[in-house]
Amino acid sequence: MTRRLFLIVIVVLMVGSTVVAQPCSVHCYFVSPDVDGVIETAIIQAIDGARKSLDIALFSFTDDQLGDAVVRAIRRGIAVRLILGAGQDKVFGGEYEKLVSAGIPGVVAHPPGFFHHKFAIIDGNLVITGSYDWSDTADKENYENAVFIYCPVLTAGQTPPEQYTREFNRLWEELREVTGSVSGEPVLSAAVYPVIIYVVDRVGECIQLLNVSTAPVDIGGWRLSDLEGSYSFPPDTLINPDEPYQVCIDTYNPTYDPEGLYLNDEHDEVFLVTPEGTIIDERVWGE
Repeated sequence: MTRRLFLIVIVVLMVGSTVVAQPCSVHCYFVSPDVDGVIETAIIQAIDGARKSLDIALFSFTDDQLGDAVVRAIRRGIAVRLILGAGQDKVFGGEYEKLVSAGIPGVVAHPPGFFHHKFAIIDGNLVITGSYDWSDTADKENYENAVFIYCPVLTAGQTPPEQYTREFNRLWEELREVTGSVSGEPVLSAAVYPVIIYVVDRVGECIQLLNVSTAPVDIGGWRLSDLEGSYSFPPDTLINPDEPYQVCIDTYNPTYDPEGLYLNDEHDEVFLVTPEGTIIDERVWGE
């Protein structure tokens, strides 16, 4: 073999080894008070593209749009697991109740240390991590970053998504032993309600509810409230699965009563409340 041919073979082998050893692609995203929506949009697109699984480990989860994307994933049959930091099942405006109501297994972490993780794994080959909490504050007010690492070729546990998956599985088993249970798994309890506020059209003054279960739900006697005015659904108001139920101002405030239910464009909130006074879901904007 000539020296020239030998060198060519060596170069080809080195290039081939590099390709095999580095099968991953990395994309970085940033937001600031002047630039929002970039990371949120990228995460939603990734979740909507999930085909098999979605594992989420976060300190905080209060972003409604990301919560809706996760609900869409479970409705498509994606296997979803959720770990959140201590107290996130009770935080005002949090997504926890909505997600476990949709049938997503969830654990609220109570480890000895502060649970500060911020990562998600999609289909075992994409990991999303960085400083970004899945919250409205992170999206609109903070300087944050997110890194997407995609590894289409798995290497027996050596790629970042595989390493994050291994850590998630370890946390899942460890924390479920600490808490003693997993919310939303395997059957919804009597205190969990499978109806969510799906869309709020603040300009058109319309609200869509969605039944994320597999059977009709009677919401007769339930209320929509903005803490000033409210609307009670009449008896035998059935919401069928996968059929958004819309109610607009001509129904929930037909006389345009100043003290009735309104949706202010800039700052307001709307709550879905049971006859017993339990808040099932909420949307808050312009905080």
